[in-house]
Amino acid sequence: MTLAPAPDDAMLGDLAREAVLLFAGSAATFLVPLLVVAVVVGLIQTIFSVQESSISFLPKLAALVLVTAIAGERLLLGLADYLERGLIDMVGAIH
Repeated sequence: MTLAPAPDDAMLGDLAREAVLLFAGSAATFLVPLLVVAVVVGLIQTIFSVQESSISFLPKLAALVLVTAIAGERLLLGLADYLERGLIDMVGAIH
């Protein structure tokens, strides 16, 4: 009985690097528009001297829904592609 070879260190490094880039890109897709909306709403609240925190919630929620509607499919397809390639690489390393 022979043992299966260990996964290549370069392959594991590539998978880890791709995972970090995928996570960073996905997070930035949501966080950048929310940051812009939060700054704009904060400026408007400061200009009009409104200190109600619930006013800033609705624009951020609307921005999040809009970003999800626009980029959600692309993000999920990127995640599915990453998982598919990762599983194929892992199976290829075992055989």
